[in-house]
Amino acid sequence: MSPSKPRLSLPRGARTLDYDEPFDVAVFDVLLPCRSFEVKHKVTESGRVSMTAEFFLRLLRASDGFEEADFQNFFGFDGEERSFVLREAEEAGYVERRNGRLWLTAIGRGLFKDGEEEPVIYQVEQRTIRAGFDLLSFAPSVVESFSKFDQWLPELKVTETARAAAARDTVRHRFRRFYGEFSARIRSDPQKRRFLYSVDNVEPGNRFSNIVRVVAKSRLRQPSTIEPDLSDWKVGYEIEDRGEVVESCAAFLAGLSRDRHRGDATGLNLLSEVAPEFIASFARGGEISPTLLLRRGLGTKTSTEIPLAPAFTDAIAGSLFTNANFRKVTDTLRNAADLRKKRPGACIWLVPQVSAWGATRVLPVMLDHITDRPASDDLQSPGEEMPRSIALMAGRPPNHLNEAFDLVVSGHDVAAIPPGLEILLVPGLIAAICIHVPMEAARAFPVPIGILTFDDHVIERIRSVLQECSRYFTVAGNGMNLPQLRSFLDQALD
Repeated sequence: MSPSKPRLSLPRGARTLDYDEPFDVAVFDVLLPCRSFEVKHKVTESGRVSMTAEFFLRLLRASDGFEEADFQNFFGFDGEERSFVLREAEEAGYVERRNGRLWLTAIGRGLFKDGEEEPVIYQVEQRTIRAGFDLLSFAPSVVESFSKFDQWLPELKVTETARAAAARDTVRHRFRRFYGEFSARIRSDPQKRRFLYSVDNVEPGNRFSNIVRVVAKSRLRQPSTIEPDLSDWKVGYEIEDRGEVVESCAAFLAGLSRDRHRGDATGLNLLSEVAPEFIASFARGGEISPTLLLRRGLGTKTSTEIPLAPAFTDAIAGSLFTNANFRKVTDTLRNAADLRKKRPGACIWLVPQVSAWGATRVLPVMLDHITDRPASDDLQSPGEEMPRSIALMAGRPPNHLNEAFDLVVSGHDVAAIPPGLEILLVPGLIAAICIHVPMEAARAFPVPIGILTFDDHVIERIRSVLQECSRYFTVAGNGMNLPQLRSFLDQALD
């Protein structure tokens, strides 16, 4: 094969690597099981006493008892006014008479809070609200709107089934813990302070789900160790209240680990075949070093600006759905489209044989970015809209991929394809080829490493690899027969 064109970095600018700095490996959106509960409770609402009663109570608080006659003279009351004020205070239980003197009762003294000079009274009210809690940490949750794609995302498992089974008692306790958060949502007058007096009854309601954004992170010093980052979902103090959710996300990521496969070396060799000059610098002893390629993918400074000169080929590390790689793909596509005065017409995606691939809301967004300005499509017949996003998937396609792509083509006899191989091709514009491999461990979370390019020669080689792989995919989700499918894929890949 002829060598590729001289390359320019994408994006430009090298930086010094911090081996302890976390980097994004993959992005997932997972369903968090939740349930609504009808909670009947009582609250006390604070209010001010009348002006006259306030001064009267403050006077009694400041003195060691007070003569009734002195009280009348102090305020200049007549006998009827004195009786009215005293009767109001006595009936409320704030004041009592002893030996001809007026005293504050224990209830009356309780009206004065520490550090406050004004007495405050409380009214007890019965309330009923519908409160949502997740079923892992029993922290507050609200009902969210879902797309058809969202409903097929993987769901976190409820491990503490006994706690979920005793939901009434659990919610009674957790409602007290988070009452301030629920109260803030329904408070009509923010100036009034409300306090939870009692939780009287809890009734379970409908189930629903929240979506949790989980970013799998690792470090160059130990890339086989993966940790969940939920900071895109909740801020720090909120995550502290949801430790069980964090643990479940960690277990979800751990379940995606796999053993090394003999096909991993074959996949890495494909990188040398499609971009020999670029990949040569990452070879040691005749073999591609995944670690060196990972370092190169992380060693470029990301930028949202268009490079001054067209970028041809560069390494990428981590899933294409991470923030940095999403930006690289969209910037590269824009550069290629502007350079060649051509708009994307379709994309073909060879899905790697790794668990939960594409289980993120980023996937449909990326597909929209790629195909939102399609060129005039030679594949499209009058009155017929042809698929613009095509997935090649080993085995039975999961429902979220059926919702994300216009067409999913599946295959079952795919042993010849390296299981970690992923290819994204926008014909004539850009291509990405990645290998998902465990890094520096016999079993670990597979880290994607590879290249992104709009070098014509490299794109053509990647297209040839993808066309060869496409022969193993034989069942189209739209019901095409095999000859029609072969013809369609050949045209789409041209």
